[in-house]
Amino acid sequence: MPRKFLIIGQGLAGSFLAWNLLQRGMPVTIVDDTHSDCSSFAAAGMINPITGKRLVLSPRCERLLPFAKSVYEELEQQFHQTFFEPKDIIRLFRDAKELNAWESKRAITHLKEYYGDRLPPGNYGAVLNDALGSFLIRQGGYCRTGELMQCFTDHFRSRECLWNERFDHKELQVYDDHVMWRGQGFDKVIFAEGYQAQNNPYFNWLPFNFAKGEILTLRARTGLLPDAVISCGKWCIPIAPGTYTVGSTYGWDRFDCTVTDAGKQAILSDLGRFIPGPFTVTGHNAGVRPIVKDLKPVLGLHPRHPAVAIFNGLASKGLLWGPFYARQMTEFLLDAQPLEPEVTVDRFAAKHFQ
Repeated sequence: MPRKFLIIGQGLAGSFLAWNLLQRGMPVTIVDDTHSDCSSFAAAGMINPITGKRLVLSPRCERLLPFAKSVYEELEQQFHQTFFEPKDIIRLFRDAKELNAWESKRAITHLKEYYGDRLPPGNYGAVLNDALGSFLIRQGGYCRTGELMQCFTDHFRSRECLWNERFDHKELQVYDDHVMWRGQGFDKVIFAEGYQAQNNPYFNWLPFNFAKGEILTLRARTGLLPDAVISCGKWCIPIAPGTYTVGSTYGWDRFDCTVTDAGKQAILSDLGRFIPGPFTVTGHNAGVRPIVKDLKPVLGLHPRHPAVAIFNGLASKGLLWGPFYARQMTEFLLDAQPLEPEVTVDRFAAKHFQ
C-alpha cells in the first residue's frame, strides 16, 4: 500500500523531493504559503563547479553535476521547457594567489575538464577589467529557476496535492509511526522549510548559519558582454539578450526576503570594478540561504520522533545538490537505503539535541 507523505515547503528542496516521491507513485501533500518566505525564487540559478578564492572544485562535483544535468534533462522532457543553460564561466583573476591556485589545479590531469584555458589581460578589450587575466571554467552554466519552480508548482496543482497556506506546527499531531494533520494521516512529515527551520519546534536546535542574499536584474546594451557567466567576487549571468542577473550579497544580521538599497548599491559597486557598464536596474530580489554550519545539507529523521523528517541546508547550491540529495532522501524513505553519514541529521544530535 502506498505510503503518504506530508511535505512542508515548496522551495527547491521540497519540490525536488515531492517530484521524486510522485514519480515513485507515492501520495504527497505539500503545504507552502505561496512562496512568501521562499528563497528559491530569489536564486540566480548559477551552477559553478569551481568555488572560492582558492578555486577549488565544489565538493563531490564530479558526481553531483552529471547527476543534476541528467535530472534537468528529464524535467525538460516532462515539462517541454529548457531549464539548464550550459555556459562557460569567465573567472577573472583578482590577485596573484588566485593565479597560483589556478596553475596548481590546472596541473591535475582529471580536473582539466573544469579548469579551462588561461586568457591574457585585455582579452575582452574595454568590456571587462581583466588586468590580471582570466580563465574559463567548463561544465557550468545556470538554471532558469523561476521557470523550473513555476513548472513544479503547476504540476503539483494539477495533481491537487499543493496547499497554498502557512503551516501551523500546532496543528500537527505526532505519533511513533505516523502524524496527523487536519484529520489526515501520513506516514511521515518532511520539513523542507529553508530558513524557516529557525521557527520549527522539532528542528530549531540544528546549528544553522543563515545568510541573506540579494540579487539584481540589469539591462545593458545588447552584445556588450560575452555570452558567458562572468565571475569576480560578484557574478553576472546572461539570461536574455541584453539582460543579466547579478549578485550577490551575504548578510548575517537580518533574515527576511526584503530588498535593501544598501544591498543594491553593494552589488553595483562591486560589479563596476570589473564590468564598466552602463546598466539599468530592472529587478531586485532577496532571500535567505539555509546554510548549516558545516556547509553540508541536513537530511533524515528526528532523533526522538521517527515519523518526523527534515530535508534542508542546500544553502546556495540547491540547483547542484537538490536533485542528488532529493533522490537519496527518497530512497531512504521508501527503500531503507542509508543516508551518507556526512549529511544525516544524526551528526548533530549528540551535541545539539536536548
